[in-house]
Amino acid sequence: MPMEPASPLSHGSSAEEVGQRSLLTATTVEEALFLLAELARSLAHAHQATVTLPPTEGSRGASATSLSKAYSVWGGYTTAPTAPRATERPERSRLRLEPGGTKASPSQASRASRPRGWFSVPLHASHGLIQLFDAESGDFTPEDETAVAGLAALGDMALEAVRLREENAALRREVKQAEARFDALVTVTRQVVWTTDAQGAVTRLCSTWGGYTGQQMEQYMDWGWLSAIHPEDQSRVADVVRRMSLSRGSYECEYRLRRHDGTYVATLARAVPVLNEDGTCREWVGLNSDLSMVHGTEGELERLLREEHKARTQAEAAEQRSAFLAEASRALASSSLDPKATLEALAWLTVPTLADWCFVDLLDDSGAVQRMTVAHAEPADEALARDVRNFPPGMDGSNHPTTRVVRRAESLLVNDVSDDWLRTVSMSDRHYEVMKGVGFHCIMSVPLLARGRSLGALTFLAVRPSRRYTQADLATAQDLARRAALLLDNACLYKEARKSVLLRDEFLSIASHELKTPLTPLQLRLQVLRRETQKGTPTVPTSVVASQLDVVQRQVAKLSALVNGLLDVSRISSGRLSLDREPMDLAELARDVMSRFSMMASQAGCQVTLDARDDMRGSWDRLRVDQVLTNLLTNALKYGAGKPVDIRLCGDEAHVRIAVEDSGIGIAPEHLGHIFERFGRAVSERHYGGLGLGLYIARQIVESHGGEVRVHSTPGQGSRFEVVLPR
Repeated sequence: MPMEPASPLSHGSSAEEVGQRSLLTATTVEEALFLLAELARSLAHAHQATVTLPPTEGSRGASATSLSKAYSVWGGYTTAPTAPRATERPERSRLRLEPGGTKASPSQASRASRPRGWFSVPLHASHGLIQLFDAESGDFTPEDETAVAGLAALGDMALEAVRLREENAALRREVKQAEARFDALVTVTRQVVWTTDAQGAVTRLCSTWGGYTGQQMEQYMDWGWLSAIHPEDQSRVADVVRRMSLSRGSYECEYRLRRHDGTYVATLARAVPVLNEDGTCREWVGLNSDLSMVHGTEGELERLLREEHKARTQAEAAEQRSAFLAEASRALASSSLDPKATLEALAWLTVPTLADWCFVDLLDDSGAVQRMTVAHAEPADEALARDVRNFPPGMDGSNHPTTRVVRRAESLLVNDVSDDWLRTVSMSDRHYEVMKGVGFHCIMSVPLLARGRSLGALTFLAVRPSRRYTQADLATAQDLARRAALLLDNACLYKEARKSVLLRDEFLSIASHELKTPLTPLQLRLQVLRRETQKGTPTVPTSVVASQLDVVQRQVAKLSALVNGLLDVSRISSGRLSLDREPMDLAELARDVMSRFSMMASQAGCQVTLDARDDMRGSWDRLRVDQVLTNLLTNALKYGAGKPVDIRLCGDEAHVRIAVEDSGIGIAPEHLGHIFERFGRAVSERHYGGLGLGLYIARQIVESHGGEVRVHSTPGQGSRFEVVLPR
């Protein structure tokens, strides 16, 4: 069954990147699952990918399967008519959504007994699973698993975004229901209930006011409602309303109100403000009570009004938090996978909605904390912000207020920052002065956590007196930090996956070149022998056959070494590298290796010397240690051509030490940390052949023996490789 051709990587937006953007904008769980299955199958070049979500409270669970076109035709499977957007991608995949989340697809059930060509990656946040099947091609590579793991992080973000949109819709429904309940409450109370803007002007329908006073809506809108108040009370009432709009406190005011029959009735007007998040007044909700009514009824109405006001305030606050998280998620989802730029945009998004100041601190590869972004609400604070950037969290144990947040992943919430507290947490007098200059009275800091490790912290400061942080604010900040950490981790995984894919492609190119190199002279020598046999002579001269066979044997040996190297990498990757230890003399083995390389050393113009003075006997795998010496000596002859190569052996009671030193081109400092990696290189393959596996295999063999390998090198002066093995 033929595989579909893999799409080549392009310099522009790849199909995977376009698919990932579509995945992050999916509007339903079903659509997200379909896109995730299709992307996973395409990314790993597999025949089949299945994504499952387990049942949860209120959900039956679901699964989606993506089949390659070749696999669909071969197995006779068809596309379910309910698959979303099936008409947009009929040539690329076959998708099916199955309820329940646990029922296996036909392909999965029919091949359950064949373990080859299968692997799975968990969806951590969603508790789901991505499974890939491809029984024809064999096992998937680690690069495939890394790439799909990065995609899984994107899938978690997409499913979380769908959940957030559904929650936001539910909150909007709750607000509408609260408004409907409020209108119903106004109707059943038989009281005069009204709302005005922050200055006291009516801006919406107040049906009970119109019903009681007889005014039409256009008559009581704006400040027209004053005309229904007794003329002797109007100026006093207007003055009370203006004064209370500045104080933001609830108020009471008695005045005579004209009823629809023209009679003035003594009423008591009571109103409470509805505040914005920053503490400013948004509107007033009030009622007029007929003073002749029973006080018990009046008290019950006030209680119901307070409860309704509290419910509306809570619902509005929850909706605002949800809207903010949705906006932050859109900013994260639309990012270019550049963590620094994305986190800077996120920090400025939180100001002034969630904080007056926002810091972003990240751990770098060396373990130091770098302050990436400082956002502030007031443009005049830019000079102060430059000073703030100079004081990121320090090492574990530092007095810095957010050090424990970054280092130990512990959230911080201090709602009453005092001068004593500032002096306790300051790292220096200058740090104390900078914090005093910011003037914050509340601090909230949350860690950026991904896969159980801390990546940094988000810190929020409150400067305005009206802003106070609550546990609900802390939960919102933690939710925001979790989304930002997912983006950071996903960006890292995506970068590693792309690097692995590029490295794999580079290796395949080098491997094909290296495998072809010995085949060319091998083919030429065989052609020479064939021409000799076609000349019609009864025999071919022995000297001719011998000379040609020598070349053939050398090229076959090269091919064998290349294939063995690839097989060793496969064994190492799968954990199947075994050792057959036996007593042996390392000095004797080193002399055997030198003897085999005498011709190669002569061709390279290198004089190889061996210095072995101590007792070098121990228990090792002879073939594997031979391989280590062979790879180190090959490396020295290749890069130290024309100059001497020294092999030194020494040891003590517990260990032996092997040193192979050349005087060749050396290794640049920036490449020292990579030459022992798989396919690692310090020079271009155009000038020096090989697969880049020799040092990687040598390190794995040495570490399997419980030893270690190190390199010391100076560019232009040569390299010294040292191997330490326990006896």
